Amino acid sequence: MADFTRGDGMVSHVADKESQGQGATHLSYLGHGLLDILDALPFYVLLIDRNHRILLANKATRDILGKDASELVGEFCPQAVHGLEHGAYEGCPLEKAVSVNGPVEWEHFDREQGRWFKTAVYPTSASSLDGQGVYFHMIQDITEQKEELERLRASAADAGQG
Repeated sequence: MADFTRGDGMVSHVADKESQGQGATHLSYLGHGLLDILDALPFYVLLIDRNHRILLANKATRDILGKDASELVGEFCPQAVHGLEHGAYEGCPLEKAVSVNGPVEWEHFDREQGRWFKTAVYPTSASSLDGQGVYFHMIQDITEQKEELERLRASAADAGQG
């Protein structure tokens, strides 16, 4: 089993690559370059397994949640991010991505925050140390874009009636 307490957001041990089958990539093998790239993105990026376990959280995620990587890595995402004790968050596309074995993207209105989010989950060829598939999960706040689109629609409707 993996040690998920490393403070930099990466898993800390590398399992035998051959034991995971051909084409499997381990997160530790990808090194700090991956985290540096993901840290440059100004929105939530998580690497998670099919059970919603957080394997990596980028800087924006850590900053928004006010948590260190050591507080997130290995945690149940719906609890760590949304405060849920059990079950998945209703706006999370992970279960759909797992069931279709493909990417899933959708827009979700979070009633609690009153904000719109584009959320996406993409399967990867990477494996966690315990052999779980790794999914790239990103969440972007699109509230301003949705509001601007609504303003443009309202303006076009007003112009059409004038």
